[in-house]
Amino acid sequence: MPTFSLPLILLPASLLIAISSLLHGSAISLAALLSDLPIAALEWQIMLELRLPRLVTAYCAGALLASAGTAVQARFRNPLAEPGLIGINSGAALAAAAALSLGSNMYLVAAAAFGGGLIALLLTRLLGAAGPNGTQLILAGLAVNTLLGSLLTLLITTLPDGPLRSVTFWLMGSFANTEWPHTSLLLATTPLIWLLLYRQATFLNALQLGEAAAFHLGFDVARQEWQIIILAALATGLVVSGCGMIGFIGLMAPHLIRQLSGGDCRQLLVSAPLLGGLLAISADWLARSLLAPIELPVGVITSLLGAPFFLYLLRKNIRPNYA
Repeated sequence: MPTFSLPLILLPASLLIAISSLLHGSAISLAALLSDLPIAALEWQIMLELRLPRLVTAYCAGALLASAGTAVQARFRNPLAEPGLIGINSGAALAAAAALSLGSNMYLVAAAAFGGGLIALLLTRLLGAAGPNGTQLILAGLAVNTLLGSLLTLLITTLPDGPLRSVTFWLMGSFANTEWPHTSLLLATTPLIWLLLYRQATFLNALQLGEAAAFHLGFDVARQEWQIIILAALATGLVVSGCGMIGFIGLMAPHLIRQLSGGDCRQLLVSAPLLGGLLAISADWLARSLLAPIELPVGVITSLLGAPFFLYLLRKNIRPNYA
């Protein structure tokens, strides 16, 4: 498929899913709107205060996770290096859960999630640095995930009933409790993080030849690597702090786009966030619709799709130098 056509397909598809999600539900639907013109104030309130911020948050979260996944995979030259698989999600979740249990506000939770994700990524990188082809990185990520997951379980067991319920549901991943303050934060930061990562696309392409080759091509490898790591941790921390654990989008979106457009990071960093947003709003729609009026956690939907996808990639035995 021509690479220029991917955004032309993904954008209309996202718009169609977004409109369908907005107009689907028990409280308000397309049929109800058409039979009740002009639209009642209550219906407008449901649309603007509940469904619209949830939809925007889901799209921004998917775009951020896909952008982080693209950057991390290119940096480590490993298509399995998804933020959730190398410890970023677990580190962000542990720190954010600790902040939530202390009653911190949204901004402190976001800051804690960023710090936790960054520390977890650095720990994974340190433990996996000796790997000859990136496989060690995945094994290190599994070890870090296990360790941080145990600490998170220990934290949860010490919480009283009220914070325990909220933290437990939040950890499963959901856009249900989204409000405009967090949506506004994502709206402001998503384009900025994406732009900063896109500016690193040429460097990420050079890294596919190895760090030594990138250095001889004139890149400041150490400084630019740090920038990518910090941006990936920030993107993941912002999502985890407001939405909980939303896994595998950062794995699926870059890989699917790579199969269609190749390994050029400039193309990947344009199309993968669009697909990530589409996957997120689709998963959220499914979470609201499959067992309505019961709502499933979005993290359950993405894991049901992403875990078999990850096993499929393992079965194919994809080579880490994939560009």
